[in-house]
Amino acid sequence: MSKRPIIGIPAEIRLIKDVQQNSINQPEIAGVVAAGGAVISIPTREPDLMATYIELCDGLLLPGGPDVAPKFYGEEPIPQQGDSDALLDESEIKLVQLAVEKQVPIFALCRGMQIMNVALGGTMYQDIESQRDKKTLQHYQKAPMDQGTHRIAVTPGSRLEKIIGGGDDIYVNSHHHQAVKAIAPQLQLTAIARDGVIEGVETKDSDLITAVQWHPEFMWQNDERMRALFTDFIGRVEKHQ
Repeated sequence: MSKRPIIGIPAEIRLIKDVQQNSINQPEIAGVVAAGGAVISIPTREPDLMATYIELCDGLLLPGGPDVAPKFYGEEPIPQQGDSDALLDESEIKLVQLAVEKQVPIFALCRGMQIMNVALGGTMYQDIESQRDKKTLQHYQKAPMDQGTHRIAVTPGSRLEKIIGGGDDIYVNSHHHQAVKAIAPQLQLTAIARDGVIEGVETKDSDLITAVQWHPEFMWQNDERMRALFTDFIGRVEKHQ
């Protein structure tokens, strides 16, 4: 039996029975395992240890989570800014920068796309409803997360199009009020919602990074396109090993 590639997922701190615990979500683990990978949890309380942890990883999955602190992209918080975790932000920023330096493939989901963009020099909307001039769709859906609720337009010729296809019938789920604003220099747009919110980015000149604003980990079991994102990720990891 061949060795499965090791995918690191940064852990969020959650209080369970009055004890702080490192936590990663089972749907992300299941998606990686189903695609042929194995998962390790990366503790995020010690940002200086990220260089050690990245050496253990063949790939890096950046999950959803709390709001990104605006200080990391040079802004002051507005009233709509939600809870953030500065140590988590700092740890994930270091992980992204180290992964890019060492050519460790990245798959980023929701907040993961946002923090990855910030780590590489991009900016964010702290709150899309109050900071954008355009009318905003419902991006914090009330429907179950295994259901897609709004459509996206995929950039023709992008790697994302090769993974999930194009057309007018791609529905994704949505659970965010922040979004990418200025895309980092080494990234390019791959998907957009009908209200103009950025829904996907990837590296311009390589297959190192694929990032989406939605949560395919809740949809892959019943949606071939979402499953293909995990399959592509593990394929990219194996290619870079």
